[in-house]
Amino acid sequence: MKPNNKEKSRDKAKKASTWTGTKIVLVVVCVLFAVFMIVSSLGVSWLTSLKGTEPGDMATVAYTIYDDQNRPIVTSNVKIYNDTLAKGGTVFYSNPLQIPVNVTTMTNVTRIPVQYQQYQTYFGLFRDEMNLIATGLSGMKVNEQKRLSLVMPKDPLETQITSDQFALLVKPVNETRLNEQFALALTDHPQINLDNTTPVDQYLRTFYVKGISPEGLDMKYGYSTIDLQIISLKTQ
Repeated sequence: MKPNNKEKSRDKAKKASTWTGTKIVLVVVCVLFAVFMIVSSLGVSWLTSLKGTEPGDMATVAYTIYDDQNRPIVTSNVKIYNDTLAKGGTVFYSNPLQIPVNVTTMTNVTRIPVQYQQYQTYFGLFRDEMNLIATGLSGMKVNEQKRLSLVMPKDPLETQITSDQFALLVKPVNETRLNEQFALALTDHPQINLDNTTPVDQYLRTFYVKGISPEGLDMKYGYSTIDLQIISLKTQ
């Protein structure tokens, strides 16, 4: 009895299959070896990007700080800096920050080298702000982004200055509007430097006019949020 066409097809398919158990094992071994060679060439840096930060790690952080009017204040993002300047905003540019993860500082003010328009100067972050940032980096991975609150309810970072002081620092009060923003020099939190200069031991913060009254101007120099991204990490 002659085999039908279906049986012939099955016989051909069986004969065409040359994969044996030995060949399959050899292919698997070759693939695993190739993966091992690739991983070896990468070193251990790829492992750093997979695990979260641990206390004491040194994180290099790209960042932008915003006030409660959602205006960029200081940034390591060139586009944000240039766009804000083009709109007439007051903004500082800095390099990414290097911050030890979850390590608090006792330094009252951390002075950060920044560019402000055509000037090279310093921007000041207060101790509580730096500690909020350092703590907020805990558990983050390389390239991960996060937004942290910088609001401190116990110290909203507001001050009042007289109309005469404001005129000396900036301009007459009758030429000032609510929410208008200024960069002022500080010597030590929260004292405003009436000379409005920045020698070596001083730094700048942005202030904005929160209120105007016969007694003077209410000025706020606290910030709302910071956008963070860890761009590199040095583990302990």
